[in-house]
Amino acid sequence: MPTPHRTYTILHTESSLGWGGQERRILAEALAMRERGHRLLLACDPKGELFPRGQRAGFLVLPLAFGGWRNFPAGLALRRFLLREGVDFLNTHSSLDSWVGTLALTGLKKPFLVRTRHLSTPVKMNRPTRWLYNTPKATITTSQGIKELLQERLGVPEPKILSIPTGVSLRDFAPRQPDASLLEKLQIPAGAFIWGMVSVLRSWKGHLYALEALKELADAGLKTCLVVVGEGPYRSLIEPRIEELGLSTRVRLVGYQEDVAPWLALMDVVAMASYAHEGVPQAVLQALAMGKPVVGTTVGGIPEVIVPGETGLLVPPKDAPALAAALRRLDEHPEQRTEMGRRGRELAAREYSLEKMAAMVEHVYDLVWRDELSAVSNQLSV
Repeated sequence: MPTPHRTYTILHTESSLGWGGQERRILAEALAMRERGHRLLLACDPKGELFPRGQRAGFLVLPLAFGGWRNFPAGLALRRFLLREGVDFLNTHSSLDSWVGTLALTGLKKPFLVRTRHLSTPVKMNRPTRWLYNTPKATITTSQGIKELLQERLGVPEPKILSIPTGVSLRDFAPRQPDASLLEKLQIPAGAFIWGMVSVLRSWKGHLYALEALKELADAGLKTCLVVVGEGPYRSLIEPRIEELGLSTRVRLVGYQEDVAPWLALMDVVAMASYAHEGVPQAVLQALAMGKPVVGTTVGGIPEVIVPGETGLLVPPKDAPALAAALRRLDEHPEQRTEMGRRGRELAAREYSLEKMAAMVEHVYDLVWRDELSAVSNQLSV
C-alpha cells in the first residue's frame, strides 16, 4: 500500500464502559497507528476501562460522558476539542458516541467522519439509523459479514464500507510450549485433552452450550478438561450449571487474565461457541496465531477465518452435540490438530497481523483525504 503523503491527527470516541474486544481493538489500533507516525487522541467516559488504559498508553484523553444521543453539552465539548486539537479524522465506535460525534460535526467540513462497526448485531432499519450510517465518509467493519449486513439493511453504498478485521500481534501470540507451573496450579491430570474458551462471560458467548458438550464428552469416558478464561455477568449462571452437570472437577474458571497467551498455550483446541453478535473474534485470531485449531460456530465473521478441515472445524450455534463431536474428532486425531494449527498460524501471519490492519486503516484515511475511496475500496475487503 502507498505511503501516506502526510500524517493525520485521529480522534477515536467510545461511549462503552466495558473492556472487551471492541475496546481492545480501539487501543490496539491507536497504538499501531501511532507507530506509523500519526497523532492519536481518545474521547471516552472516565468511568470506562478505556479511559485509564488510554492515559497509561500516553494518549491525550478527553473525559466525556456521552449520555443520550441528544446530549448537547457532550456534543459541544467534543466539537470544541476537535477544533482545538486540529483533528483530521473522527472515528466513532458505539451507538451513543456515534450520534454525539456525528451531530458535533454539523456544519464542519473537517474533520472527516469515519465509523467503525464491530458487532454483527442487526441494526434498526429506520430513517435515523440510515442517516447515521450513511453520513460518514467511510465505515469500517471488523468482518465481511457485518459489511454485507449494513449494505443490505441500511443501503450503505458498497464503496463507502470496508472490512478490516482486528489484527493480532504475531510476537505476543506465537506458538509456545505450555507453562508446566500453570498446569500444576490448575491440577489438570497428565494426558488430559484440554480445550478452552477466552471471552467476556456473556450469554451469547455460548458457555452453557460448551458445558453441555463437556458433559457429553465426560459421559463418553473422555479424559478432558475445559479452561474458561474471562470474567463477566454470566458467571453467576455458569457456576451453578457446572455443579448441576457434575463437572466441577473438569472445569477451571480462571477469571480475567490480562495476558491470555499463556492460557491459550495450555489448550489443545480453542472453542468459540458464540450464537450472536460476533465479527471476527480476536480470541480466534489469537488462537490461530499461536498455532491452535479452533472449533467455532457459523456465526458472524467466524467462518471467514475458520476453514473446516484447514484451520479448525465449524458447528451450528446452540448445538452442544455437534460441538462435542467436533472436539472429540480433534482429540482422536492429534495429527489433524497439528496441521490445522500450522495452517492457522500461516493464515494469521499472512492476513491478520497488527501491521496489516494498521496499514489498511491508514489507507482508508488516505483515500478519504484524497476523495478517492470509491475507486479502489474493493481491494480492502478481507
